[in-house]
Amino acid sequence: MKNTKHALRDFTREILHRFILQHEGNHHTEENKESCGVLLYRNRKFFRWNSFVSQSLLYLQKRIPCLYLWCTLLVVFTLFSMENVSLAQGNIVDYFLKNPSAWEDTKRIIHKEPTKIVVADGLKGLGFNLAELTEGDEVALVFIESQKAERLKYKGFCNGEDKLLPGKNRVVSVITRNSGDRTRFHYKFVLQRNVNSEPVTIYYNGNAILESIYDGSLPVRDISNLSGIELCEIEVHSNW
Repeated sequence: MKNTKHALRDFTREILHRFILQHEGNHHTEENKESCGVLLYRNRKFFRWNSFVSQSLLYLQKRIPCLYLWCTLLVVFTLFSMENVSLAQGNIVDYFLKNPSAWEDTKRIIHKEPTKIVVADGLKGLGFNLAELTEGDEVALVFIESQKAERLKYKGFCNGEDKLLPGKNRVVSVITRNSGDRTRFHYKFVLQRNVNSEPVTIYYNGNAILESIYDGSLPVRDISNLSGIELCEIEVHSNW
């Protein structure tokens, strides 16, 4: 029993240590960490939290072994859940930029064809107006052909001149950060051409070319309803 408790204690420390290493994203030497599992990193708030958790777990191990076990499992589960959500949202942009099959795979997953639009008069002033965005959310536009991306936290205009190319452009919109309620979100992009920061042409009859909305009022029939991913193809011509 004693060996089991020691092994569980060491396992917990190792899990906490590895999580913080991944959270920080830096490579540290052995001199930068203490043997008790408390790490001296630049994020002092997280350091203090980790220290408190470590000390609490050690106290529980001595006083109430069974409760210690359950708390350990709960902490480990919570840490990995947080990490996985963060990684999933953070890496979705890279997934579309680096994976050649991502576009076609996503079309099959969301069961929807991209919105298609042809634009004349070139790229000058062309961009995406983020007309709607749930407070606290972040949405990204990913431009497959130019291998660029733009993240937006607030409503406003995203310049497309330096991100779109002449010819066909595949564009992905996806939520990269959610305010907390994953079943309630809304973002809406309108394609328009601005001159002196004022819209002179609004395409697609003023309708959204990229929009994802779910208010939680209807049952989820397919998990893709909650993906927040939309696709469009924009073909840009200089002159007709």
